[in-house]
Amino acid sequence: MKIKIGMERGRVVLRSEGWRPSLPNECKSIPGYNFSKTKDGWTYPLSMATLRQMRVVFGTELKVGPDLLAWARAERAKEKRLKGYAAHHDAVLQRVPNIAPVLAKAMEDRKYQRSAARFAAVSGSYLLADEPGLGKTATNLAGIIESGLWEGSHLVVAPKTSLESTWGRQIDLWTGATRFVMPDGQAARSKMWAAFYVDDSPTKFLVINPTMIRRLYGHWCKRCDIWEEDIKAKKLIAPKEHHLEKGHKFARTIRTEAYPDIINYKWTTITVDESHEMFAAYSPANITQSTQGLLDMKATAKFALTGTPLRGQERKIWGTLDWLGLETGGYWAFMESYMEIAKGFFGSEVYGLDPAKAKEFHRVMDRYVLRRTRSEARPDLPMGQRVDVMVEMSAKHAKQYREFEANGEAELESGNLFGKGLLSEMTRLKQLAYGTWTQWGAKMTPGGDSPKAEFLLEWLASRGVTGKKTRDWMPEPGVAYKYVVASQLTEVLDDLEKRLNDKGIPTLKITGAVTGAKRTAAISKFQSKDEQYRVMLIQTQTGGVAIDLDAWCDEMMIMDETFIADDQVQLEGRTNNRSGRVSPRLWWYVRTAETIEQKIAEANYAQHVTEHNLLDGRRGVKVALHLLKGE
Repeated sequence: MKIKIGMERGRVVLRSEGWRPSLPNECKSIPGYNFSKTKDGWTYPLSMATLRQMRVVFGTELKVGPDLLAWARAERAKEKRLKGYAAHHDAVLQRVPNIAPVLAKAMEDRKYQRSAARFAAVSGSYLLADEPGLGKTATNLAGIIESGLWEGSHLVVAPKTSLESTWGRQIDLWTGATRFVMPDGQAARSKMWAAFYVDDSPTKFLVINPTMIRRLYGHWCKRCDIWEEDIKAKKLIAPKEHHLEKGHKFARTIRTEAYPDIINYKWTTITVDESHEMFAAYSPANITQSTQGLLDMKATAKFALTGTPLRGQERKIWGTLDWLGLETGGYWAFMESYMEIAKGFFGSEVYGLDPAKAKEFHRVMDRYVLRRTRSEARPDLPMGQRVDVMVEMSAKHAKQYREFEANGEAELESGNLFGKGLLSEMTRLKQLAYGTWTQWGAKMTPGGDSPKAEFLLEWLASRGVTGKKTRDWMPEPGVAYKYVVASQLTEVLDDLEKRLNDKGIPTLKITGAVTGAKRTAAISKFQSKDEQYRVMLIQTQTGGVAIDLDAWCDEMMIMDETFIADDQVQLEGRTNNRSGRVSPRLWWYVRTAETIEQKIAEANYAQHVTEHNLLDGRRGVKVALHLLKGE
């Protein structure tokens, strides 16, 4: 029997000459299937994974049409070329030297960026997953140029911290292209968009944060002027009485959107920086408004940038691949193609990568993902190291911690502290690991007993940061003398800020409350040769992505960890961008002994292993965690 397959309107269409009882199940065994009565055949996602699975199922019975055969041959050639650019860390650039000579000159010392630019040109749309600190911003600009797409309108969606300090600055530095960086404030943003829209520069960039592309859909009944979501939420909006008998006619409609003109604009390229923030948790059941806006936007090419795309789980790569244009047949078809799934009475649960399907999954990764570790790309640089430090609780501190650990509540100076649910209790235990806490009204604040704060003050003093105004603050040329202190807990940063300031040590701080010009100014001061500010306090999520803090800094003190290992990788990257200095970077992890922090550390190391196995181990690259004992 012949099984004929061809390509029609971006789908693979399968038709059979003849029939056998097993044929329907054979067709359904290929993920992403759909039977079309109009086509009188089965249709599937257009991908090499689909074609390879068809070959497994149907063997020599498979007869491929000429259009599909030509597409497959071109795609296989593309796969081979991309794998070559990924393996060889240099390439000859055709367009960058003429269009951006400053960038081309800089890339002579970073040849791996040149191979990435060629990878972008061949792939069309891809994920650049190089480890933090390898210069993904400049690499992306080179990729746009090398793709032949430089003339046009380019959108960059990036964390607020990096709009001007990273993207605006590097677009100016490397290319000199016209760029518009969105400011804070509705009126200022509207004015900036109007200026971008009428600008006639051949190449122009708009740099925005994700909140500006929010789009929310709802289901609207035109008959009754009512949203289905409002009915379900039991809001005080009732349908007109005469429509109760006829029923509602709901249609999916845009309910709210931030800047529809940006979403509907015809972009040449769209770049999403720190793309894990947008896509790692994306699934049909979990679509944020900003992600929805991105899904509705059109561009000739799309680029995703992040050094931590998986968030500790292989399945979380789907959101990025889906946005880039990989035809998977949808979320569940992708999971069935590559992941281990447990199907139960109440639904299905997705686990990790299915070992039997790993080979084909790695082919997909090779096609859409470019990944290089720092040791591969820059073997000349010393390896950064994590320093594990364990501090001990005092008797008072231990009493408060053990009370909550045993009973889910603890006695504070102004009342009792309670945990509501497992996640709440785990978060409370993380807070209590820092030190003793007090509570005044609804606000809970650290008290005076903290082994972590004591260690930090001693550590800073050992490096000459005491608050005393001495001339030896300024280092010899090329020597680092500034320090970053990080925590995911704003209350901890506030407490450390007070302790340091009380000792006469001025501090800079980046949290969610520090926005716009204040944030940019703080980064600029820390990155300058400024003898006043030697300590930067940053919040893990808001300050841990897309900013550089290493011009005068080689060491970071990490006061606590989140439950996601990638957060720490991103955090470490803030002081590992190699601002012209070759020296080891150290990340001090301060944990309180015999607390939940030890279990979090173990879980995070397990996540690191999972991520490196997929991103690096599959390529034959061995990555070890370099750890040191604390002082």
